[in-house]
Amino acid sequence: MHQNSLFDEISTESAETVDEINQELLEKGKALFPDRFFIFGTGKVDTNVVIVGESPGAPDADSEKPFMGPVGDLLVRILAAINLKREEVYLTNVVKFISAGDELTPDIIKFFTPYLVREILAIKPKIIISLGNTPTKALLNTKKSITQMRGEFYDFHGIHLMPTFNPAYLLRDPTKKREVWEDMKMVRAFLSEKN
Repeated sequence: MHQNSLFDEISTESAETVDEINQELLEKGKALFPDRFFIFGTGKVDTNVVIVGESPGAPDADSEKPFMGPVGDLLVRILAAINLKREEVYLTNVVKFISAGDELTPDIIKFFTPYLVREILAIKPKIIISLGNTPTKALLNTKKSITQMRGEFYDFHGIHLMPTFNPAYLLRDPTKKREVWEDMKMVRAFLSEKN
């Protein structure tokens, strides 16, 4: 137990770059998943805001960027509502290859999660927005659902983390938009205090 807390203290002061982490991930990932197409996070690496989804979707393949297509369009509108632009944040996913959610096994999540943690710690944001169950469970090591977790801040290595619904889910169930707006207002208030 004691070693873990010591390691955690060391790991929060990351000297790694996102590129170095992605390079290692690609080498190990290609060996494990040789037929997969990897899409890494994009955006500012010196940002205050990191947004984490589950995995890239089919619309992301052409641009090789996460959160494209209708899901990306909705995310851009959500960000605009709290005075953020896509270019001002860092967008990434837990799993770095295109997948349908139901094929993401615990082993796949377990492989990618340590890289995601390192990626976030390399960026050192003030806030993380985790979109949906998969990133929230991976980052907070919880079994609780997004419905139970959303609406309040959690601590991730000293960084505020706000779980909310994934825009892909909102496209299927627009009634959840109000809850996402409540979550985003809390994010906006937190960021305005920090600036």
